Amino acid sequence: MRVGDICAGRSGDKGDMLDLTLVARDAAGYRAIERVLTEDFVRRALNRVIPGEVRRYAVPGLLALKFVAPTALPGGIYASLHAGLHWQKAAIWLLLDLVIEPEA
Repeated sequence: MRVGDICAGRSGDKGDMLDLTLVARDAAGYRAIERVLTEDFVRRALNRVIPGEVRRYAVPGLLALKFVAPTALPGGIYASLHAGLHWQKAAIWLLLDLVIEPEA
């Protein structure tokens, strides 16, 4: 299943930091993303276009996972060499388009 089929997402930035948050539509969806979307899994997915570390923060009360890439935007959005001034707003689609296996 596609992550975007079971979650909504948002993205934001602060300085060098990229913030991606997934909110599951229900508890089953949260269990699926919590199990599959580890820091390492998401880092490998994002590192195709965003180099560096990724930290994961679980917010189970909101059925959400927050991923922070602290050095994704070197120098901030105005100094970053990534294409497009606000490309980071679309970065959530890197996660929403991931295909994961449903819980067995």
